Amino acid sequence: MVCCLALLAMVSCGDKVDRNLVWPEWASRPVIEDAAITAEGRTSVVAGEQVKFSARIHDHFNELKEYTFVVKYGDNKVIDMTVPISGNEAAVDMDFVMPFSAGLESGYPEVSISVSNVENGTSVQRIPNERNVAVTRPGSPERLYLVGTNGRYAVLEKLEGSYAYAIDSKDRIAEVGDAFYIAEKINGTAPDFSGIVWGENEGRLEVIDAAGAAIKMPDSYGKGFKRLGFNIYTFDIEKMIDYTVVIDKEKMDAVEQNGVNYLAMENVGLLRDCEVIFEGFGELSAMLQADRFEIIDGKSAKFTGHGQDWNIYYDVDDNWMIVNYSVFNTSGQIWVTGQKACFPLGGDETAHELKYLDGDGKVRYATLAAVKDERGVFSVLLYLKDDFTIQLYRWIKWSTAVSMNSLTPETAKITDDRIYIRPGTDFTPGVYLLEIFITSEADAGGDGSKADISIKAI
Repeated sequence: MVCCLALLAMVSCGDKVDRNLVWPEWASRPVIEDAAITAEGRTSVVAGEQVKFSARIHDHFNELKEYTFVVKYGDNKVIDMTVPISGNEAAVDMDFVMPFSAGLESGYPEVSISVSNVENGTSVQRIPNERNVAVTRPGSPERLYLVGTNGRYAVLEKLEGSYAYAIDSKDRIAEVGDAFYIAEKINGTAPDFSGIVWGENEGRLEVIDAAGAAIKMPDSYGKGFKRLGFNIYTFDIEKMIDYTVVIDKEKMDAVEQNGVNYLAMENVGLLRDCEVIFEGFGELSAMLQADRFEIIDGKSAKFTGHGQDWNIYYDVDDNWMIVNYSVFNTSGQIWVTGQKACFPLGGDETAHELKYLDGDGKVRYATLAAVKDERGVFSVLLYLKDDFTIQLYRWIKWSTAVSMNSLTPETAKITDDRIYIRPGTDFTPGVYLLEIFITSEADAGGDGSKADISIKAI
């Protein structure tokens, strides 16, 4: 009792709590007050306009360390900045430009502030809409300008009913050289930074100021471009190289294999972003794999896979076009095999199920080629059923199975031997994108490759 009375006297008689004695492992949480985004009395702004962020922060028990300010449009984090602070109190009063970013939908951005002290006590506050400002997209002009760093430019015309702009003059595209800006306005033959100008930042297209970097001309594999465009919503360069492949149904070879009828065209050289014209076929969306073709019109599509020789097989009975590698035993590719997984057109009654592990004779469906993007990431769209199993190979031989780690274990887990993908605890049947990130390359014989994988619902 004497000890307790002494402790009580120590706390009540002093003007300041001695936290080191009373709470030896106690970490306070900073207090955030009056956090708000304002715009001189307005409740909404156009992206690209200046606004103010303000807040009061205090912690009477521990020194403040830093605050982090985040602005998000949907899943897109457009501002993420950490600022050091000190003392027990801090006032934040910051002017900034509300960004114009890819994927911006008009509405309230998600704005949050988190504050930590020197003892790592942390508080987080999301600013409610009543203390925020709505953000709208800038208007879409009728034209944009592709402005080369060489002093040449070309006009990008707006395509009706979309966010897309394009120029289809091969000569004009070539004139702008190896690097360019995309500008809302020009000043002579240079981008006018009083308007919106897009440049490149770490491989991504962003709205920039005069200090920003130009956009590198995409690779056309020596073919040049027949069309180059820009999407003002996604901030993506849209392109088609000056190279065309024709798949003529009448000129394909008839093949029968284990009771399955095919038309075949083998060793077809396809390049990323080339045009493929389909002669004599029906509706393209009913037969093309959506992860490697982007349909342009009723008879042509852009190939979105990587450049190499491919074998093209048309399943006559099922009206399905299969695009697989021409050369099986090459380590710089990935084969997807398994069971209870299939091309993404079908449901549980699909005719396109992979049955490699069951020894099915329909070999055109036994394996599926993954395609590689410009980052070097392989991917494939699959319809996954209950109790599916997937295995990955660099070559078509048993020793070249890829050792895997799952980045999405709740959806797709890896077996203990690291070579099979199986359903996770949260998996439900549906269409998924399987992405394969190679972390260790195979040797010359295709052995020893490792990869991180993710499976995300589409």
